[in-house]
Amino acid sequence: MGNDNSSLRFDECRARACGQVTADKDEPEQRFGTIDACLLAWSLNTDFAAQVTVEQLKRFHAQISNNLRLFGAELLFDDAASGLILGHPVAEGGMSAADSVVRMGQLLCRWAFSQSPQFLMYVGVDLGPFTALQLPNSRNRVSYFGGAVVGARRLAESSRKEFTVHMTSTLKDQLAALRFLPVVIATMHHKTFYLDAFTEVHDSDSADREAYPKRLSVVSLGQLHGVEGDRMSKMPFDSFCQLLRDHQVDLSKFGKGTAKTLQQFYEAVVRDEKCCLQAMDGKLHRSVELVRIRLRFRDSQGRQRELRIKSVTTDGVTRIRNQPLGMVICVGHKGTWQQAMEKCFSEKLELNQQTQKAVLSISREDYSYEENRADSDTVPGILTMYKTHSIVVQIKDRHHKELEKMGLPEGNDFSTERKGTYQWTWANVSNSQEEEIVNLLTKHGIDIAEFTWHAFADLCHEVHETRQSTLQVIDGELVRCIQIVKVWVSANVLNCKHYLIIRNKEQRGRINLLNSVRTLSMRMGEGQTWQDACTEVLYKKLGIDERLQREALMRSLSEFCVEVEYSQSYPGLKTMYSISEVSCDLVNPLDYRWQYIGLPGALDFTFSRQMTTLTGEEDMVITRFGWMNSSDIENGFDVQGKNLTLFDKTRSDMSSADRFWDVQDGQVSPPEPYKVNGADELLIKRVMEKTTTDWACARRAAEQIRNPDYTTKEFFDDVLKAFPELRLYCVVKTDEELSPVKTPSTAMANFGSALSMRRVNMTSGNRTGDDEFQRTIGALFTIFWLLRLHLDGKECFCFGLDADWKLRSKTDFEEDAMKEAEYAKREAFLQKTDWRAIEKLFVAAGILKEGGGCDTDRVLAMLVLMAIHDIMKLDILRPTVATDIEEFNGYRAGEQISDHDIALSYVLEMCPQALPSFAGLREDLRQSIKFTHCKLDYNMGWLVQAEAPPGALFKNFKQVVMETISQDKKDDQACKDIAFYFVHWFADLAGAEACPKAGCEKFVLKFPQPVLGSFIDSFSSVWHLGSKTETQVFEDYLLWRWSSHKPSLGEAPTGTGAMALMRMVVMAQGDSIAILRHFGKLNKADQQVLSQELAMTGIADQHFQRDSLRETRGPAILVYYSPALMQKAGKKDPLAALHMLAEVFRKARVLWPLRDSEEDGNKTVIVRIDVIKDDDTAGASLKANEQFVLQKLTGKDGHAKRMTSNEVSSADRAMIQPLVLGESDAQILTCPSLRSGRSAASSEQRTRGLVSLFIPWRFH
Repeated sequence: MGNDNSSLRFDECRARACGQVTADKDEPEQRFGTIDACLLAWSLNTDFAAQVTVEQLKRFHAQISNNLRLFGAELLFDDAASGLILGHPVAEGGMSAADSVVRMGQLLCRWAFSQSPQFLMYVGVDLGPFTALQLPNSRNRVSYFGGAVVGARRLAESSRKEFTVHMTSTLKDQLAALRFLPVVIATMHHKTFYLDAFTEVHDSDSADREAYPKRLSVVSLGQLHGVEGDRMSKMPFDSFCQLLRDHQVDLSKFGKGTAKTLQQFYEAVVRDEKCCLQAMDGKLHRSVELVRIRLRFRDSQGRQRELRIKSVTTDGVTRIRNQPLGMVICVGHKGTWQQAMEKCFSEKLELNQQTQKAVLSISREDYSYEENRADSDTVPGILTMYKTHSIVVQIKDRHHKELEKMGLPEGNDFSTERKGTYQWTWANVSNSQEEEIVNLLTKHGIDIAEFTWHAFADLCHEVHETRQSTLQVIDGELVRCIQIVKVWVSANVLNCKHYLIIRNKEQRGRINLLNSVRTLSMRMGEGQTWQDACTEVLYKKLGIDERLQREALMRSLSEFCVEVEYSQSYPGLKTMYSISEVSCDLVNPLDYRWQYIGLPGALDFTFSRQMTTLTGEEDMVITRFGWMNSSDIENGFDVQGKNLTLFDKTRSDMSSADRFWDVQDGQVSPPEPYKVNGADELLIKRVMEKTTTDWACARRAAEQIRNPDYTTKEFFDDVLKAFPELRLYCVVKTDEELSPVKTPSTAMANFGSALSMRRVNMTSGNRTGDDEFQRTIGALFTIFWLLRLHLDGKECFCFGLDADWKLRSKTDFEEDAMKEAEYAKREAFLQKTDWRAIEKLFVAAGILKEGGGCDTDRVLAMLVLMAIHDIMKLDILRPTVATDIEEFNGYRAGEQISDHDIALSYVLEMCPQALPSFAGLREDLRQSIKFTHCKLDYNMGWLVQAEAPPGALFKNFKQVVMETISQDKKDDQACKDIAFYFVHWFADLAGAEACPKAGCEKFVLKFPQPVLGSFIDSFSSVWHLGSKTETQVFEDYLLWRWSSHKPSLGEAPTGTGAMALMRMVVMAQGDSIAILRHFGKLNKADQQVLSQELAMTGIADQHFQRDSLRETRGPAILVYYSPALMQKAGKKDPLAALHMLAEVFRKARVLWPLRDSEEDGNKTVIVRIDVIKDDDTAGASLKANEQFVLQKLTGKDGHAKRMTSNEVSSADRAMIQPLVLGESDAQILTCPSLRSGRSAASSEQRTRGLVSLFIPWRFH
C-alpha cells in the first residue's frame, strides 16, 4: 500500500466511477479495479450524537478539513456523525499511507479530547482491498466497499476507548515513521491495538533516531500469539498465557503469596478489562487507571472525618486495607472519571444519583492526577503504571436519611457486602489549622455545632487560605475582623456628578434586585493597602486595567469607618468590618475608552465575569450597572430613581389593572394593549386579523404636518388612532400560567395581574414594550418636527414639550443649576446644527420638495415605516418560518426568527396583510419601505473616517440597491430610497430615548455634535450608489472632504499615493496637516506600502481615478482602528504612527499575499489593531519579554496581539508575523507581493511620484 501504482489505479478507478471513463451501457452496474488502501473511519458516541450542537459539528468538520490538507488525504464519505477518509503517503515526513491515517486519527482524537465539553468520538483505521463503483440510479455518486471499508468502520464502532486510534495488526505492521510508537493491546479484540491521543510522535529524522527503537521497541503481539478466527472475539486463556511467556513473564510466580492466580489476572485483563497491557523494550507493562475518593464530613465537634476501608474478607481470608474509597476505571469505561466516581458511590455504598446530588459536594480545587510506576505484589514480573485521579468529596448533610446505613450522622463503623465483606470506618483527618480554629472558638464559648459544614469551611478558607479575615481577641471577646474597600466611581455628565451604582446582579440563574444604593466593593487581603485593593476591584469587577486607571482616574480615600455586627453564617461570632471608602473621579467622561461603561451618555450597561466557587465550580456573575445623579442619592432615591416607599404610587385615573404603569416626565400615554393567548407560527396575523387602518387620520397627519396650526398633540392623536400597529408594542399574553398570584386584597391581585402581563412584554434589547412604544413615538415626533424646521420644529427638537404639550422655554430649566446647564447644552445644539443639511436630506428622499411643500404619499410611507419598524423586537411577536418554506434569510422551516429585522422582513414578504397600514400603501411606497428595512451591512463610521476600502463599505449596499429598486427608475429611485433609508436611520436614533416629549435627547444631550455633523455630511455622498460604482462614490466623498478641509490643503493630489493621502487626512480628524508633513519624511519602503495598500479597492474591476495603482489582485486590507491610531499616536508622534500603520499593512500582506483569483480580488481582510492603537509610542505598553505580532485567525480576519519572545520563536510564520514598531526610518524592505504588484507606473516612476507629491505643498 502507498506506492505510486496503487494511487494511479485508484485515480483511474474513481475517474471511471465518476463517468470520466465510459462504461458498458448494457451492464446494470459497473465495477472497476480494486486496490489496497489505508482508510480511516470515525463515528460519534451514540449518546453524544443525540445532544451534539451545530456549532460543535462545524468546528469538528473544520478540523477534519485542516487534517485533509495537512496529510493530502481524501474525504470519501461523511455525514454529520460519521465519515470515511482515504490516506496517502506523505513524502515530506517519510510517512507511509498507514502512518498518515494513524497520525491523522491521533490528531483528531487529541482535538476532540481538548474540547469543552469533550467531543466524544471513536476512530478506526484499517488496510485492505478497496473498490470504488457507481451504482444504478446513483446520479453519478461514487460508492465504496471492500475489506478496508468494512474493517475501518467496524473498528470505530467496536472501539472500547474514546480519544484513541483503534487499528489492526495488519495496518500496524505497515507503519514506517511511526513504527516505534508504544501502543496498547486491545485484548477484547484479536490482533488490534489502541494508540493514545497524547502519545508523543517523534520525528524519524531527529538526532536520537538510532536510540529511539531501542527504547520503544514494540513487538507485533497480535501476530505472535497466532490465534485464528474472528478478530473481534476475546483473546482465549491459552493465547493470553503464551503472550506472557513470549515477553519473559515467569508464570510460576502467579498464585503464590499475595499474587493473583493466572486465571484471576486473565479475567482482570481480558474479561473485566480492569487494566491493559503495553509492550515496551520487549517487556510487558501493565496500566491501571483508578479514582481515589476522600469522602469526608464534619462531626459535631467540627472535626473532619474520612471514610476508609478497614478490612476486606473474601473466601474466609481477611486482609487489612486502611485505604480510602476507590474504584478501578475499566478499559471499556465510556465516560469520565467523574462518571466512574458516581458508579463507585452507587455500587459500593448504594447511593443513587439523586442522593449523591443531594448530599455530596465536590471541590475541584481538591482534585489531583498523578502517574507513577511500581512493581505490584499481585502481578509479579510486570511493571505497573498507576494513573490515579484523587478527589475530596464533602458530605453536605450528614443527617440525611440515606446516610444512616453509612454510620452517619455520628460517624460509626459499618459494613457492606459485595464480592466479600467490607468493613468501613470514619477516621479522623489531621489538620492543625482547623484544630486551631476549633479550639479558639470553643475556648470563647462559641458552639461549633451551630455552624453548617460549609460555613466552617468558608471560615477556615478565608482565615488560612485567602487571608481575607482574621480572628482576634478584643476585650476578652473573639472577633472576626474583615477589611472592606468600597469604591465610588463618579463622572461629570451634563455638568452634574453621577455615581456608578449596581442595579441588579444575576448569579446561578437568580436575579438579585437591589433597592438600596450599592457600589463596587471587595474584601481586602492581609496587608493590602486601599490603593492596591482599589486597583484590584476596578479591574476584577469592571474590567478597568491598571494603565487606564493611571491615565484617566483620580482617586482619594474619602472616608474610613468601622461597623460591628453578628453574622448569620457564624452564630455567636461577632464580626468587625473596617471599611475604606474611595472616591474615583473620571478625568474626562467624553474619553472614548469609557464607552463600554455607558459614557458619555450615562447609560446602563452590563458586565459579566467568571468566578470559581469554593467547590471548584465556574460561576458566571452578570452585573447590571447604571449611573445615578448625586442629588438623587443625597435625597434618598432608590436605584430606579424613585423615592423609597413601601409601594410605588399608582395612577389615580387608571381604568383597569391592565394599565399598571406610570407615565413619567416626557412620556406619552400608551394605548390599550392587545391581549393574546396561545402561540402561532405567525401570531401577529391572528392579533391584527380584524384591525384596520384609519386612513382619514393617517392622511390628515401626512397632509397637515407642515401646517402652522397643526400641533404635536394633534399629530400624536392622529397617528395613534390611524395606525393599529402601534398597539402591538403593548401586547400582553393572558395564558393561565401567567395568572396573578392570589393575595389577601383585590388591590394586590390587580397589582400582580398587571405585573404578570408586563413581565412577558419584553423585547430583544431587554427593554419593555412600553419603552419601545415611547421610542417609536419619539421617532414619529422627530419626523414631525424636522418637517417643520421653517416653523417651530428646530426648537421642539432641541427643547421638547411641557406637560401641556407646549414648547418648553428657558424658564422651564431654571429650577436648579443642573437644569440650567442642560438648557445651555440644548441651546448650543440649536445654534450649531446645520439644519439646512438635514432639510436637504428630506428633499433627496422625496419627502420635501425644493422650494417648499411635501410629497404627502412619501410622508405617509415614512410614518408607516416608523410605526412598524421595531414591532418585532417584542419576543412574543417574532414568527416561525412556515413548514412550506425551505429557508428564509438563513432560518429554516420550523425555526423561530430571532433577528427582529429579518422577522419584520418575513412578515412584509410572506404576509403583508398582517400589517394593514403597510398593505394599504401603493406598491412603489411598499418597495421603498422594504428597501429601507433590508440588511445593508453599512458601517457609517467606516466612511466618515475613511477606514475601509469601498468594497467593504458599499458592496452589499450596492447589491441591495440593484436588486430591490426597479430597473426603469434606477437612478432617480435609488437616490430617493437611499436618502429615505438615511431619514429613517436619523429619526430612529434621534428618538432612542424613551421620553418623546422631552425632545430628541439622544442627539441633543448625548451624542457628540461633531460626529453627528460628519454623519449628516456623509449622507449625500451615498445617494448616488444607484448610478455610480462603489469606488466612485468613495472617491467623490474623499475629494469633498479634502476640498472642504479647514485650513485649505490646496489642490487634491493625483498619481501614486494620492488615495493614501486623502484617506489619511480623513482618518486624522484634525491632525491632518501633521500627518501629511510627516508622510513625506517616511522612508520609501513605508511610503510605498501605504500608497499601495490604501489605494486597494477590494473590488477587482474597480480603481480610483486619481491614483495610478491598477491592481486587480486581492485581497484588500482593512486595518480596524487605524483612525484611532492616527488620532491618538498621531498627535504626539505622527512619524511613528505612520510607520506603525505601514508595518501593520506590510505584515498583513505577508499573511494574506496578493492572489489572482476573482474571489480574492473582490475580498477584504479585516485586521484589528485595538491592542496597539492606544500606544503613544511603539511598544510603550509592552512588558520586558513581550512584542507585538500580527496573527492570522481565519482566511478573512486577524488581529494584533502581545506574545512573548519564546512564543514568537516557536510560532508558525504562516499564521504569525512579528511587528517591528521601532524607528520609522529603519531600512525595511517592502513585501515581495507588493513589489510585484501590477501598477500602471514603474517602480522608478512611483518613487519619483512620491517625492514630487510633497514639493508644491506649503502649509500656513
